[in-house]
Amino acid sequence: MDRQTELDLIERCAKLAEDNGREMTREGQSEAARYTDEKLFAKEQSYMRKLPVMAAHSSELPEKGSYIAKDWLEGFPLLLTRDMDGEVHAFANACRHRGSRLEENGSGCKRRLMCPYHAWTYDIAGQLKTLPHKSGFPSLDPSEVKLKELPSAEVGGFIWVQREGEAPLDIESYLAGLLPDFGWLGSEDHVVFAETEKVWDANWKILVEGGIESYHFKIAHRDTIAPLFRDALSVFDEFGPHFRSILAKESVKGAMDVSEDERDIREYANVLYSIFPMNSILVQPDHFALITNTPISAGKTHVRIQTFIPKEAPDTDKLRAHWQANFDFTLATLVEDFELAEQIQKGMETGASDKLFFGKFEDALTRFHEINDKMLAQYTS
Repeated sequence: MDRQTELDLIERCAKLAEDNGREMTREGQSEAARYTDEKLFAKEQSYMRKLPVMAAHSSELPEKGSYIAKDWLEGFPLLLTRDMDGEVHAFANACRHRGSRLEENGSGCKRRLMCPYHAWTYDIAGQLKTLPHKSGFPSLDPSEVKLKELPSAEVGGFIWVQREGEAPLDIESYLAGLLPDFGWLGSEDHVVFAETEKVWDANWKILVEGGIESYHFKIAHRDTIAPLFRDALSVFDEFGPHFRSILAKESVKGAMDVSEDERDIREYANVLYSIFPMNSILVQPDHFALITNTPISAGKTHVRIQTFIPKEAPDTDKLRAHWQANFDFTLATLVEDFELAEQIQKGMETGASDKLFFGKFEDALTRFHEINDKMLAQYTS
């Protein structure tokens, strides 16, 4: 974000805090079926295949020859590589001969990818290079055989992949004006410090909802972040289907008493970028976290939490302890949300809950579902 936007957001929250107010818009509702209907879930998966999604951070492919293999959307075997020219590729992790995986899930660095079934070998850019007993394939020209490639782009420090389609990805247009914020964040200049992952028994939308409202902070997070944040004070702005939410801290009340040059939004709030449909970037004072919610079924979501620190940060015991403490604190807070999400999901699946109500200061929840409905209509009708 530019400096004026930062100052405007600080002032927006500070004035609300001074008046003990909140941005009030409209009330909303949601039906339990939105979170439990497998047919609806299948339609959501259908549109997600057609959208660019953050699949990795650039630092996870740190050098030429790097690769990452993992199960992705709907269990799709994804293989990300950085070729010998430094370009990123996204492939189906499947040999073009008989479909065997080339690499087991994990990461590494190599120049050649060899199928463990029949030893067909590809270079890191996906081109078939050798196959045993070539005489058995007289009509096959190896120079015309490549791994199945998905549209991908490396933008803003992240690797974006689209499951379906052939057109080049235009991430700047997809972010609808949000890309400059990635420069403000310096997301390209960070590396992974720590990460964890787990499958939670909750619909992906419940997990997104937990991050875009602060009404629950004082109660659900009373043992973690509650003392740090204003009660139900958050504001958000939309960028296409994406949100930038400002989760105001108690300190924001005095922000206007500080000289303009010294106002830093990262000291007065956590900034949350909700990159539709499944990625969230949580900006904290000196680092950020990436939360990736990959839907598995209507009632299950794979969650990956990563903490990113500045690439040039000194490697000292004191700083490592600081980053680890922050990672542990963020994880503890998110687990509080996820455990509640599982309870909510159970209630809806059993019929204990049939309708949810969103308050006038929770309009982000209403807008999120309207955006989801729009995607369903646009891509699956």
